[in-house]
Amino acid sequence: MKVKRLAKIAKRKMRFVIDPLKEYIGNKRVRIRSKYSKYLNTLPVKEHYVMYEAYHGRSISGNCYAIFLKLAKDKDLQHFHHIWVINDFEDPMINELKNQYRNISFVKVDSVDYLKSLSTSKYLINDTSFPFYFVKREEQIYINTWHGTPLKTLGLDIKNRGMSTHKNIQRNLLHCDYLISPNTFTYERLLRSHDVYELFAGKVADIGYPRTDLTLQTSNEEVREKLNIPEGKKVILYAPTWRGSVGKENDTSQMLLDEVTEIQNSLGEDYVVLLKSHYFTFEYFKRNHLEHLCVPNWYDTNKLLAAVDILITDYSSIFFDFLPLKRPVLFYMIDHEEYENERGFYLDIQSLPGPICKTLDNLIHNLTNTESLNKEYSSQYEKYLNKFCYHDDGQSSERLVNMIFKNQNQELLISTETKKQKLLFYCGGFYNNGITVSAMNLFDHIDYTKYEVTVIDNANEHKDKWRNIKKLNPNVHILYRPGVFNKTIIETYKHNLVFRRGIYTDTMKKRTPISAYKREMRRIIGNTKFDTGIDFGGYNKFWSLLFAFGDFKTNSIYLHNDMMEEYNKKINNKFKHRKNLKVIFSLYKFYDKIVSVAQSANEENYKNLNSFIPDADKKMVYVDNVIGSKRILESKALKKMIKIDDKEYLVLREKDEDNADFLNIFGVTLPKKDDVNFINIGRLSPEKGQEKLISAFAKLHNNYSNTKLYIVGDGPLKKQLIQHAKRLGIENSVIFVGQLDNPFALLDQCDCFVLSSDYEGQGLVLMEAMIVGKPIIATDVTGVRSVLEGGLGLLVDNTDEALTNAMAHFIENGIDYKYFDYEKYNQNALTLFYNNVCERP
Repeated sequence: MKVKRLAKIAKRKMRFVIDPLKEYIGNKRVRIRSKYSKYLNTLPVKEHYVMYEAYHGRSISGNCYAIFLKLAKDKDLQHFHHIWVINDFEDPMINELKNQYRNISFVKVDSVDYLKSLSTSKYLINDTSFPFYFVKREEQIYINTWHGTPLKTLGLDIKNRGMSTHKNIQRNLLHCDYLISPNTFTYERLLRSHDVYELFAGKVADIGYPRTDLTLQTSNEEVREKLNIPEGKKVILYAPTWRGSVGKENDTSQMLLDEVTEIQNSLGEDYVVLLKSHYFTFEYFKRNHLEHLCVPNWYDTNKLLAAVDILITDYSSIFFDFLPLKRPVLFYMIDHEEYENERGFYLDIQSLPGPICKTLDNLIHNLTNTESLNKEYSSQYEKYLNKFCYHDDGQSSERLVNMIFKNQNQELLISTETKKQKLLFYCGGFYNNGITVSAMNLFDHIDYTKYEVTVIDNANEHKDKWRNIKKLNPNVHILYRPGVFNKTIIETYKHNLVFRRGIYTDTMKKRTPISAYKREMRRIIGNTKFDTGIDFGGYNKFWSLLFAFGDFKTNSIYLHNDMMEEYNKKINNKFKHRKNLKVIFSLYKFYDKIVSVAQSANEENYKNLNSFIPDADKKMVYVDNVIGSKRILESKALKKMIKIDDKEYLVLREKDEDNADFLNIFGVTLPKKDDVNFINIGRLSPEKGQEKLISAFAKLHNNYSNTKLYIVGDGPLKKQLIQHAKRLGIENSVIFVGQLDNPFALLDQCDCFVLSSDYEGQGLVLMEAMIVGKPIIATDVTGVRSVLEGGLGLLVDNTDEALTNAMAHFIENGIDYKYFDYEKYNQNALTLFYNNVCERP
């Protein structure tokens, strides 16, 4: 046995050494993150270096290009070096710029030179977003210009969106020092749709788009010469939004080819019809030797607009850039109803400064009547110019350079950041459990005139999370963590060691990669400074590490249970929480407050854990959970009954989530008034003691055959508990209802609530039962005692015999219990939260 044990230890140590190396060698993304982290740690920021990335390195164009031209020509800034991100080193713009400018270089996304430039350039300029692994250093200045005034919805405003699809743009915005905006409408929509308006610590420069300068300053002749457009011919540009999908580019591209051909044939030789297409469409045209119909991807769109006589588009923001030229715009929208239902618009389509054409024939007809269109839409055109283009005077690039690079006119910068105290929470993943309910209740009662509340979470989209996040108070911001932990190979070993051993000694603290944890938190929250960090979950060692070492004025971690009992809890003969809690216990000393959720839980946690916590007398506090009384009372009233075959059911769910055309009813037999109906609500887990409760109920049922026990919840012991009821011969009297979004309608139909737990943090469900108005029987254990003491329920010994006797007592005599003043309780709970968690040092 000793030999086997030693072999097992040796194997574990070998894996500890080899696994990170194997991952580094075999995974390109790991190497990229590791190298980037190394450069962040070791290379100095280069004071006069500017890095530009347009559309993820697909072109040298747009706002980034306009800013570059202004900087490169500025006599005061000739000592600056310019780095362009461009993935195609065959792009003609590379040679063009090399021939004109001496201090310029080019890099590809994810290359070593890219990683070094991203980590060391003083100025970073982007019109979309940097990769997931990007972390802005404090010495760097990040300028984000975005890429258009939005007609289509963005971020959270998009219909039929994924829960966290906006996560990397959201994160990039939080890293910005300057957000360049063409108008008020754009920066407000962009920041609000990504849920960062009040959190944005940078400044908004509402100065107009630099790229529009290119349109206004480029001559018609220059464009025609560059693109070989014959003199005397009118130029029509068709610039649609790409709506294909990867793998089906040909279908969309062929349709565009047919449309361009039809328009050209209909208008004749006096016109040249050009297509400004997506990268995929351009590649299709090249393969079919039709690239002469497309504007080359390398040629800047805004320069091109200078030579365009008529613009055709659909949902692209290109028309906003074209408006200052005061030339006709036509909107070719064959599917705008479907597009509106699927994506959504910010602006009324009928208000657009040009006709909406729903057929190709209608489009061609309008193209031949542009003079009358100018008169018809002059009023709408003028309104759009005034609202969206009031900065378009050809001087936006100069305003930007003066403001950011020469520190002029700083008073014109706009701040949207809140002045309230900012609280950052991690809530444990939003699974269906008591922690999630406690967080939602707290968020429904916090004083939002004083506090700005933000939740941080992983970007995984499990069903429970999506449902629960949709229920959150609308004042709560949610930041999603995209990507994975950036760390060097050395930091990986140190982190893995912390994950195994925790930080119990000074020696271990010296080995802890604290700077990597700080960097990871900064990667997610950017420039935003949160006053208070709250690990409300308390069970996840990774998040506990980030909150332990985050740059907060104060930080707190919640203890939702008797944590030593949780440490020793086994499910299916395995310790459920031991690996996490072994590390988390060692982190308590790095928190300002260790918060239990009930007085009795705090007393037990103090007794078991105070040796890990210097100044435990001051740091270990309790804050009672807030109760969602309004939600409970409203849910209690939501009852629906159905009768089938003379049997009445309480409907618990009535919809098919996968197909709206089908009704899928799920219900439970309605508790009969002639029966005595007991109910237990909780996770089917060892600490909840449901096996003991079923045994107690079996003894009760032998004497009182008109009894029923409803068990609401789900968990790892479900099968085991069902089998236990069968063994005792009471499977027809114990009803396993499963997990319910609204258990309160069923609770209201039952006669008595029974809690059989071996320990609790607070027993939130007890207070929910009191609000519904049910008598309560509960085991006299940690977390329950302090809730029910004083006569709010019947406390009994933690045995099946005591539970049997208590239920029999209820049947024979009832239970006397006091009224629960939940409003006063909530006021006291909030006062504890404000004083013990939110109080600034």
